[in-house]
Amino acid sequence: MYDFGSWEDHCHFHDQRDYVGLVAYCKDEVKRSPGDLYAAERLLQAFVLNGDFNDAIDFGATLEHDCPGRGMFSHHILDALFAIGKTEADFDWAEPPNIIRLDQRVSDSCYEFLRPKRKPRTLDDFHTELWLHDYVAFSDEELLHYLQRDDRFVVNGDSPLNAEITVVRKRKKAEQ
Repeated sequence: MYDFGSWEDHCHFHDQRDYVGLVAYCKDEVKRSPGDLYAAERLLQAFVLNGDFNDAIDFGATLEHDCPGRGMFSHHILDALFAIGKTEADFDWAEPPNIIRLDQRVSDSCYEFLRPKRKPRTLDDFHTELWLHDYVAFSDEELLHYLQRDDRFVVNGDSPLNAEITVVRKRKKAEQ
């Protein structure tokens, strides 16, 4: 059973950036509720936040093999792998995650998403509409700059938080 008051404790550890304390708290939480997948995911995240990348990978391996294909685990495992200079190929996945890397396919997907839309969209719209369950291996800042360099897009705003994006509309030539 989930302790609804524990979110305050988690927030406290996060606010204080006390990741050592967060790891200890989450370990205790998993010990008390070993079947709680959310408690396990919070411990996995705590390991990553604390820089315990090998612990995250080891604990994540057990979780991923017991519950394959859960993004809640694979995303933290990938964070740990990438933090120590490894790739997804360095992990024995029961079900490999889908990783989105910043390349032409990303801008093409963004273009196809925006093309039928009239109103500008935000970077969050791409995440929720295109890559909701995928691991996105680039920052919003990187995506924004990538789209700004692509002449198919009109980007209004310089910050990932306020940028609005549309596609360039081709005007019909005036009849003479």
